Amino acid sequence: MYILGIESSCDETAVAVIEREEHDRVIAEKIKSQIPLHAKYGGVVPEIASRNHYEVIDYLTAAVLKEAGITIDDIRAIALTLGPGLMGSLLVGLSFAKGLAFANNLPLVAVDHVLAHIESAFIDHPGIQYPLVALVVSGGHTTLFYQKSKFQTEVIAKTRDDAVGEILDKVAKFYGLGYPGGPILDKLYKGGDPHRYSFTIPKMSDGSDDFSFSGYKTAAIRHPAGKDADPGGQDFKDLIASFLNSVVDYLLTRTQSAVENTKPRSVIVAGGVSSNSLLREKFTQAFTGSTTNLYLSSPRYCTDNAAMTAWLGYEKYRSFPNINYFDRYLNSYSRASFRDRGPKPGR
Repeated sequence: MYILGIESSCDETAVAVIEREEHDRVIAEKIKSQIPLHAKYGGVVPEIASRNHYEVIDYLTAAVLKEAGITIDDIRAIALTLGPGLMGSLLVGLSFAKGLAFANNLPLVAVDHVLAHIESAFIDHPGIQYPLVALVVSGGHTTLFYQKSKFQTEVIAKTRDDAVGEILDKVAKFYGLGYPGGPILDKLYKGGDPHRYSFTIPKMSDGSDDFSFSGYKTAAIRHPAGKDADPGGQDFKDLIASFLNSVVDYLLTRTQSAVENTKPRSVIVAGGVSSNSLLREKFTQAFTGSTTNLYLSSPRYCTDNAAMTAWLGYEKYRSFPNINYFDRYLNSYSRASFRDRGPKPGR
């Protein structure tokens, strides 16, 4: 069966067609990045983001159906991102998907954006076993989950302030390096000494396992090595390398602690920041030879995309075929709190 996926949670408009059951594959996907529109501001401007979604979403849908060699009549269900994300951006995707589903008498399946990031690992690794621990790291999210099964999810830890991707962007912006910050800092890391400078790993005063990254950001922008630094100089490269090394170690240590406490069969690392080369290297080394299998989302599915939305949408549709998404349940939400614990059958 063919599923159409629609993603518009932040600054990428994405539409994908996937095939499940007889074949499990992503047939076609179109993604319109808004990086050039937001780069001069050093971050995403919500009003610009929502307007751009509105301008391109119907064109992308027509283009992806054409590339897939099918029409809307071949689609069996439409999956869309319900949240979290920017409210205006989410409403564009929601309104378009509801109209398209209603006009064509198609089931509409709404999925949680963060859970879709976890599901992205299953696209290329269908044999992932439960229970699992999942680390989702992106510009808006840094959360550790425990999943007993696909729709039995608990939050182990989450960031209490900035997300890890957000501090990478802010550090890059402070030093005038450009946007988005993650890929830029990743390149600088490769020319620096990751052990030259030390950064203190945050600890919660209440003993919680939650993350905190605001202190990392402050330490990086106030570090003596960054004052009047030449971005091409060795001292600055060493600063960035040491900063990234400490941040990745922090993520790895917390993930290993969660694995030790929950004894999962698998670990997933997903989200935009999971494409960072240092993170992938360190996590791979740490879990090599472990009885717990590590699965990293493929780089093309790390950032926001509609394939992961459609993939989870299919799983949800198969598990809860009778849910009515045109009822009061279907409302976009912008906050990053975890709310999708699986719909109740028959609603």
